[in-house]
Amino acid sequence: MKTIGGIFIAFALILAVGCASTPAQQDTKPGVPDLTSQNEQLSNYPISGFAYKSSKLNTAKWDQWAKDASPIVQEILDKLPEGYALQVTGHADASGPEEPVGNKPGNIKISTDRAKTVYNALGRANISSPKMTYKGVGSDELLPEYDPKAAEQRRVTFKIVPAE
Repeated sequence: MKTIGGIFIAFALILAVGCASTPAQQDTKPGVPDLTSQNEQLSNYPISGFAYKSSKLNTAKWDQWAKDASPIVQEILDKLPEGYALQVTGHADASGPEEPVGNKPGNIKISTDRAKTVYNALGRANISSPKMTYKGVGSDELLPEYDPKAAEQRRVTFKIVPAE
């Protein structure tokens, strides 16, 4: 009985070591490129510092961002596979309503204006492509490490998405 138990333990150890050294499978469908690394790279270059309810870019911050990130964004655009787009995504904090109410424009409009401002600024910086789009998501994608109404929530990010 001890021999059978020892063999079982040895087999379990061999199986555990073998499984641990097997590379993880990518969770992608055949024919669909894995764009995780590009999206991770883009996530390192958000544009933040928007004033409350504003889509005006801070010139100094934009110039620094353009110097650091524009070559990376252009390279990703150049290598983007057919059927995908680089989405400039505008975000808002959780202050105010998502949709317009009275004289309040709503977070969706404010975040869309931010995304469009950056999209247009990229074009002026000679970064443009038919594979580039913009979208406002309001306060739907808040950063969990910050207060929902914090200034850090007012930002523009970039990600690769299926083209519409």
